[in-house]
Amino acid sequence: MNTMILTYLVESLAAIFGIIGFIHLLGPRFLHETFKSWNYGTRLRIATGILEIGVALMLLDPELRLWGIGLAALIMFAAIITLLNHEQYACALASMVVMAALLPATLAVPTDPQIRFAPVVETAGEPQNAAYASNVMRPS
Repeated sequence: MNTMILTYLVESLAAIFGIIGFIHLLGPRFLHETFKSWNYGTRLRIATGILEIGVALMLLDPELRLWGIGLAALIMFAAIITLLNHEQYACALASMVVMAALLPATLAVPTDPQIRFAPVVETAGEPQNAAYASNVMRPS
């Protein structure tokens, strides 16, 4: 699949999750009433919004993209089950389309991600974690 198409797909998914997350956080009346009628509290709506915004951010970072796709799949699965249980078939179908779009998004996951938080440095000929090496090499 073309890299440009994959980039557009991932960025579109990130935008969708970001927008939906902000809608959940803002809690417009229709959403507040829906959650209340389903016996779901405000905390669940806010937690869902935070997780969806987290998914959006993870999708934009190539190193975290696979985690974002996994979390997005869990969120969408729960949403689909919930919507089907409450006979919201059109919304469930739209959620299924978003969930299906996660599959080709996995092709945009880097195959050899770089570890940027714990670089390896060489001390006395032995590779060490940079944080460990800085503590060992620090003069007393």
